[in-house]
Amino acid sequence: MNDNVLKDKATLLKSAIKSEIDGYNFYDLLAKQITNVEARKRLENLRNDESRHRSVLTGWYKKIIGGEVGELPEKGISPLEAAFDKGNLKKFNNEIEYINLAMKAELEATRFYKEAAQKMDDAEFKKILKEFSEEENGHYEILMAEREAISGNYFWFSADGTSPMED
Repeated sequence: MNDNVLKDKATLLKSAIKSEIDGYNFYDLLAKQITNVEARKRLENLRNDESRHRSVLTGWYKKIIGGEVGELPEKGISPLEAAFDKGNLKKFNNEIEYINLAMKAELEATRFYKEAAQKMDDAEFKKILKEFSEEENGHYEILMAEREAISGNYFWFSADGTSPMED
């Protein structure tokens, strides 16, 4: 990650806001294509978290930097822009590819917020960034569970209760 993004609060906040918008759009478009009701609800929850994050970050921008956020960078902190083609989701071969991309994006967001929190001097803002890092990591875990369920690998332990690592 570019250290200049973490050093400059305005750049940090704009990059984070852009990524939350990308996340919102990704989960929103994907949720609209899903026929499984439970999967749609999970995607909508992830989408709503991205929207809430954007609102909080926008509020912090106004508080710390002052004024309106203005123009956002072309790219945020996550790789989700790779999923879009002229405002639509690109067609991937299967749902695992969408989930893998989302997992990669959530890991990037987790790392970004964690690193940003370590560099902040404002205790309240630092706390929010740490919370965002934990939430993004939670999103990663949700997506990992979804991927495992789709793949049929949802048994983490064998039927006799022993770990597969003990064999």
